[in-house]
This record gives sequence, C-alpha cells and structure tokens, in this order.
Amino acid sequence: MKAILFFLTLSIGPLLAGDPITAGSFEFKPPAPWVAEDYPSHMVKGALRHSPKAPLLKIFHFGPGRDSGIEANIKRWKKEFESEVKITPEKKSYGKQEVVIVAMEGIFLDGGIMERKTEKAGWTLLAAIMPHETGDVTLKIAGPTAEVMKSKKDFEALIASAFPKE
Repeated sequence: MKAILFFLTLSIGPLLAGDPITAGSFEFKPPAPWVAEDYPSHMVKGALRHSPKAPLLKIFHFGPGRDSGIEANIKRWKKEFESEVKITPEKKSYGKQEVVIVAMEGIFLDGGIMERKTEKAGWTLLAAIMPHETGDVTLKIAGPTAEVMKSKKDFEALIASAFPKE
C-alpha cells in the first residue's frame, strides 16, 4: 500500500509542483491551474497548459539584443493570420515594468516554420512582451478563441507572478 501511495505521489507531483520558470531576468511562478509541460527547445524557457487539452503557452527569451521589439513582434505575429486580423494591444504596468499584451483574432495559419499551414477560423493569439535590457521575454499562446480567452485572467496572473509584490 505504501508503495502504491509513493508512486501515486510521484505521478501527480509534476501537476502540483508549480516550479518557477526563469526567462531572462524574470522568474514566473505559475499559479493554478497552469500545468508545466516539457518542450524541448533552447528558445522556449517554459511551456504551460491552462487545462490538459488547452493550447500550449510558451515563454521565450533569446538574450540581450537578440529580440525584435514590440512592433516587430506584432508585425510578425500578424503574418500568422490569413488576411484580416483584429489586433487589440494593451499596455500594463507591474511596478516600473511595462508589459504589452496583444490579442489577435482571425483565421490563424497553424503549423511550424517548415510545415504546411492549416487555416483555423475563430482562433486567437494572446501574447505578452516584457521589454528588458537583458532581453525581452515573450509569452505566447494560440488556439480556439474560447479556450484562449478563458485563460486570459490566469495569463495575466502568470505575468504578475514574475514581479515582486510592492
């Protein structure tokens, strides 16, 4: 019986852990319901899901001087959509740190860089850009609008977790 409890604890441990994710100068402390996932990429510093079948949120940091800035990111993300896209940028401040949160809605072109793109109507890309002298940090999630927007409040709580309480 003890062995069963031990293995059960090991199997659900990662779901409960909420280990911090370090990206550049920021340390995110994923609050519930975020669940960490492995994502083998040197560019992705952490990957999370809001629920088991929700779209994947990726946290990026490329290093000082290796990012493209707010406007260039928005321009590049716009190319991930077919023609018309509704873009809603929003500036927020966490202490002295400015964060730009961008929501884009339209027909998303799903697929990797070298893959054939699949049109996905009714999708939203939700991203945050955290400018910093040690290199910008970007959080990005794309999926069906209802799923993505269901996580928006927790997305912002995740961003807030990277800043000390004042």
